[in-house]
Amino acid sequence: MQQSMRGFGNALVVSLISVGLMLGALSISLVEFVPEATPTSTNILFASPIPLTSTSTLPPTVTPTLGAESPTPTITLTLPASSCQPPLGWGQIVMQAGDTLDILALRYRISKDELIRANCLLTSTLVAGTTLYVPPVVANTLVACSPGATAWVKGYIVKAGDTIYAIATNHYITAGLLKSVNCRYSDLILPGETLWVPNVATRTPYPTPLPGVTVTPHPTDPLTETALPFTATIIPTNTLVPATATPIPTGTAIPTHTPSPTAFPQ
Repeated sequence: MQQSMRGFGNALVVSLISVGLMLGALSISLVEFVPEATPTSTNILFASPIPLTSTSTLPPTVTPTLGAESPTPTITLTLPASSCQPPLGWGQIVMQAGDTLDILALRYRISKDELIRANCLLTSTLVAGTTLYVPPVVANTLVACSPGATAWVKGYIVKAGDTIYAIATNHYITAGLLKSVNCRYSDLILPGETLWVPNVATRTPYPTPLPGVTVTPHPTDPLTETALPFTATIIPTNTLVPATATPIPTGTAIPTHTPSPTAFPQ
């Protein structure tokens, strides 16, 4: 009885499942199918570019309009004041051909260094046409310098390479005294000039230096220079004595005493 009921229940469940599947399939078939619209490709046309033609175009020029309402500005150049001012009372001169700072210093009775400082010069080599400041000309009330002195002769001719210092040293005087007697205010001397020098025997001249070698003489006191006597001391030398061979005596044979046996009586 129980088996028959169990079989009936199983058959009922299977039947219900089959009916459900059939109803589901029927409901799906009744649903209306709406097809999707297929996209249509559309060709988009782009506008063709306008052809360009090269044309040389000059930049616009600006034409200034002059009128009473727009006056033209005037540019005024103002030069800064120079930091190098000449000494008070000095005047301007223009260097001529052949002029040098040494000649101008001698002409206006000042030193070359003072002339360079007063004109703020960076070099001592100048050309003709350069404007310089110089002191006023010496008044005539000053006593003129008369070259020469007692016991001096005007007979030394300056040679190439001579200097005031070398000439003064060779004549046992100072360079300042030599310039004072010859009315010189600088150390500039030129070959061929004749100078006043003391009428004394000169020193032995220094040897002529080789090209590129400068010989600087050492100052000495011309009044106290005394030649020191020279004494030659002969130092004896060691004389080598040759060695003499001494013969060594030969050995002499010494006789050796040998005892002989002596027979004793029986």
